[in-house]
Amino acid sequence: MNGKLYRRYAEAWTAISDEQRESILAEVFAEKFRFLAPEFEGSVETLLHDIDGIQKQFPGARFEAEDVSAHHDVALLPWVLVLADETIAARGHDQIRVTPEQKIVSLTTFAPSVSRP
Repeated sequence: MNGKLYRRYAEAWTAISDEQRESILAEVFAEKFRFLAPEFEGSVETLLHDIDGIQKQFPGARFEAEDVSAHHDVALLPWVLVLADETIAARGHDQIRVTPEQKIVSLTTFAPSVSRP
């Protein structure tokens, strides 16, 4: 797996229309997608709720992947939340699993990162 799939997914977090966002997610997610974050657990609808909250709290913000470490069907992606003024507001990590067809079947978000375990 390369970072192209994840970068496409990250586009869904940008300031775009709901229709564009739903189209991106339909493109990159497997049918039985599962989302797990510190505050949320669910499916695509839960993720859409999270995206909406971030865009309301930080209008114009976007996520950028710093790099991708992957093997088999799993990838670990450190990311940053970049505000509209280019300030980095948060850092975190996502762990994703992909199907053989290169669709994201699960997404686990660890955020924000802490400097020490």
